[in-house]
Amino acid sequence: MAQERPNRLAEFVMLLRKNVPLLREQLEVWASEIREHPRLLWETTAIRYTVYAGGGLLAAWLLTLFVGFLTPPPPAGAKSTATTADYHVICSDPSCAYHFVIKREFGFTGFPIECPKCKKPTGISARRCNSATCQGRWVAPVEVDGVKNCPICGAALD
Repeated sequence: MAQERPNRLAEFVMLLRKNVPLLREQLEVWASEIREHPRLLWETTAIRYTVYAGGGLLAAWLLTLFVGFLTPPPPAGAKSTATTADYHVICSDPSCAYHFVIKREFGFTGFPIECPKCKKPTGISARRCNSATCQGRWVAPVEVDGVKNCPICGAALD
């Protein structure tokens, strides 16, 4: 019969319940020592590194704020930042192989999409093959061993 996997969360909770009184006593002893010798507070590693981290975050925030004040505003006629991109798409159906361009938001991953020529959901993201054979042709990449290759000449695509 196979042994059951131990419940790590239950073990952690039981260990915590067992050690809470001991931790409370140690915290009370530590607090009384701090009251007698306040310098011990800074010598506590956790507190010292917490102060260092807080100071580093404050310095980074102040530096970012300062750089933001020094950065000039964009020119009056400047357009807003782009949120969309043009994606080259090619129909993966060999009888169609239609190439078209779509405009979608950055990071679009909703492939395959419908081909406007054959009306089938076979449109995939196209890649440009710059080999001597294809000379910059847009192709539907074929994945071989985790590498995307050109289906015409077999060259590895970027």
